[in-house]
Amino acid sequence: MYFLVDCNNFYASCERVFNPSLNGLPIVVLSNNDGCAIARSNEAKALGIPMGAPYFEYKKLFAEKDVKVFSSNYSLYGDMSQRVMNILSRYTPDIEIYSIDEAFLLFEGFDCFFDLESYALDIKKYVFRATGIPVSIGIAKSKALAKTANRVAKKFPETTQGVYIIDTEEKRKKVLNWIKVPDVWGIGSRYAKMLQMHSVHTAFEFAQLPDDFVRDKMTIVGLRLKHDLMGKPSIQMEQVQNKKGIACTRSFPKMYTRYDDIAERIRTFSGVCARKLRRQESDCTIIMVFLRSNPFRTDLKQYGRSVCVKLPYPTNSTIEITQQALKG
Repeated sequence: MYFLVDCNNFYASCERVFNPSLNGLPIVVLSNNDGCAIARSNEAKALGIPMGAPYFEYKKLFAEKDVKVFSSNYSLYGDMSQRVMNILSRYTPDIEIYSIDEAFLLFEGFDCFFDLESYALDIKKYVFRATGIPVSIGIAKSKALAKTANRVAKKFPETTQGVYIIDTEEKRKKVLNWIKVPDVWGIGSRYAKMLQMHSVHTAFEFAQLPDDFVRDKMTIVGLRLKHDLMGKPSIQMEQVQNKKGIACTRSFPKMYTRYDDIAERIRTFSGVCARKLRRQESDCTIIMVFLRSNPFRTDLKQYGRSVCVKLPYPTNSTIEITQQALKG
């Protein structure tokens, strides 16, 4: 069986870990340039604040409703993510970290010895006790079904306690009839529109389509998704691979006008990238440095440029990478 463990409102939950007084209050986390909302607590969602809400449009509402607004802190979120994933990896060696806040876990043969629903509740409680991060867990015979089960667990926490298992055909049909096509994991907006034009509006209706139709319209990838939703595991666990490109990008906390201030940031970001390189035992041969002015300050002249610096030899040395980045 597959578990899909998803951290609830992850960025907002991270802020609460280090400031418990935020519990129960509406929280919004903004994007790199403080342009729009990229994370919202349940309380913020209840106020009607949508994902991607532009800050300048909702600034008045934030003030009126006393919404706590934070600039994104990816160093904090990355550290908290690693803590959660390290805990999950103790339960099974078969783990696929799907994103910063979710992971697939494969438990083969566990259902013969454990009540998987109770086991998932134990995992959920331990993760929260050890990190302060609340999670929801979906359980099913395939990855796509585990995704849909997780959606149920997160949508109805009062009745599911944050854990939902699809272990019968009746449950599978009920959940797939509830999930709309645009909300199916792996179906983008283009495919969703195409399916709706063919009178396919739910995940169950998609799973009932002929194989030839799905393969022709959505390639073999769409066919694997269809089989996964039918309860036939077709999307396999992916092994962690070293990144081909590593980046450290941030918005500055204030307006910088001196070269020395920007150079100090470049040194810091170069060190972050070098540490990531060494962690995966890799070297780099090219560094790209890019910089742009604040696009929201339309009253000022805009600037943006990137420079690629080819290194004389492969390296993961912080000193070498920093020196070359400063040249850029």
